Amino acid sequence: MATVINGTTGVSLIQDGVIALADLSATGTASSSTFLRGDNSWAAAGGGLTHLGTLTTTSGTTQSLAAQNFSLYDQIWIISDNVSSGGSADYQVGLNGDAVINTSAAVPAASGTWAWFRIDLRTNVFFQTWLQSTATTSGSGTFDNLPTTGGYYNLGTNYRAVTSGAITIAMEGQTFDAGSAEIYGVS
Repeated sequence: MATVINGTTGVSLIQDGVIALADLSATGTASSSTFLRGDNSWAAAGGGLTHLGTLTTTSGTTQSLAAQNFSLYDQIWIISDNVSSGGSADYQVGLNGDAVINTSAAVPAASGTWAWFRIDLRTNVFFQTWLQSTATTSGSGTFDNLPTTGGYYNLGTNYRAVTSGAITIAMEGQTFDAGSAEIYGVS
């Protein structure tokens, strides 16, 4: 039963150490490396970079990272290493099944793609920091798809309202055949 604090009952009537962690409605996980933030969520002290997972892009048309608690992060970073598919396609990034974000240029078939995408969960901005691809997925090649713009305001998805969900990548319906993508949360 809740204790009501008003003009006739004071804070001094609540005994020290009687409110348990289980009585809090905080999100996230309490541990020796987290603290309770002002927005009632557990977070790592001092912010930083958290590795959320690796997506192996050697098969399939879409790769997904299981649902994440986005309220713990200010940004999501997706760093791609040699991602390729069997056909020419736009690289696509999705958050919680919402509108998919397409890159500014189609990646040629069988080209290795190195890219860094940043989704700002506090300002609704998606940054394609860079996207470059080589003529082949192995050996040396010429980088050819450097975008001319770095940031996009995405009207299709209100990232500030997305509190949890999966992160997906795809090559516009083509089948992946090489590479991987690392997913990070930045707090």
